[in-house]
Amino acid sequence: MLAKRIGTLVGVAFLLTSLTGCLWAPELDSVRKDIERQIPDAHFEKEFAISLGPISLGLARTIIRLVPDADVHEAREYLGDLSKVQVAVYEANHVPRGAEVRTPQRFESLLDEGWEMAIKAREHGESIWVMYRSDDDEIREVYIIVLDPDELVLVKVRGRLDRLFAKVMEEHGDLGELGIRGH
Repeated sequence: MLAKRIGTLVGVAFLLTSLTGCLWAPELDSVRKDIERQIPDAHFEKEFAISLGPISLGLARTIIRLVPDADVHEAREYLGDLSKVQVAVYEANHVPRGAEVRTPQRFESLLDEGWEMAIKAREHGESIWVMYRSDDDEIREVYIIVLDPDELVLVKVRGRLDRLFAKVMEEHGDLGELGIRGH
């Protein structure tokens, strides 16, 4: 019984140390500030932010392995191709519909660091930017910004994304709502 309690304490200590700082995504916050500066009176209130690195993702894979539900094991396969995930969602306050927003400065600077712009669109009051970085013709990182009058969503993902996208397409085939066709 004592060994089980010590094991639990070690597990909790490991969890706490591996999660230190993982709920903060400073790079994403700098993009939020850049957009906020562009729109007078706009303010973005953080609803959710998380940054998971190799240790946190490894811990998530381990926890999923312990869950008996077969559907959860599919998630482990997806997590295996990720090495870093950052997501931040902000509630948008005082953002007028159709607000003119330039590509955020941080996004522009990524172009000089080997990133490529995949999508830059404005439609129905939304602005969307998607950038990616490849290495040996394999997508290694994706960075997404979606801004509408109600919300700002920032996502940055690193890993073996070609493999991840191939798995999604293989398992789900037709993703027509995204304009993507499989098989």
